[in-house]
Amino acid sequence: MDSSKRIFLRNAGLLSVLLGLSDVGFIRLANGKQWEWNNQAFEADNLSAAIRGLTDQPVTKDTNGLIQFIAPPIAENGAVVPVGVKVDEGTRVHAFALLCEKNPRPLAAYYELSSQAVPFIRTRIKMRETASVIALVKTGDGFISAETLIKVTRGGCGG
Repeated sequence: MDSSKRIFLRNAGLLSVLLGLSDVGFIRLANGKQWEWNNQAFEADNLSAAIRGLTDQPVTKDTNGLIQFIAPPIAENGAVVPVGVKVDEGTRVHAFALLCEKNPRPLAAYYELSSQAVPFIRTRIKMRETASVIALVKTGDGFISAETLIKVTRGGCGG
């Protein structure tokens, strides 16, 4: 079998797996009608404007311990700070946003979740300097937030 057929079959297999995951609601494949870039939130140059770009509803601080961070207290390199957020599985989560208070563009990540997904994300973000990282979580009851301080020894946003 020549290499072009092998590549085609491998890509076709990957596509069928992705379509299967999409059919059961585990992932949502992008198309022009479902996905829109939120310029107001992602291009905001301060924390308040980024949050306003994500919601015009009030945001409640998590006082019940529903949101847990999985992040180092000190990051040696601000260019690659590992951050995870887990929400109590009894809470229906529609979306997660990670914001970094002192970054030039505070909105670092945004995820929409399927109703069948476990409310957990893990990613790497850039941080300019030591700052609070805020998890903004959209639930069926509104928006809740929690924050954690991460100390950065070497900045990752050109600072």
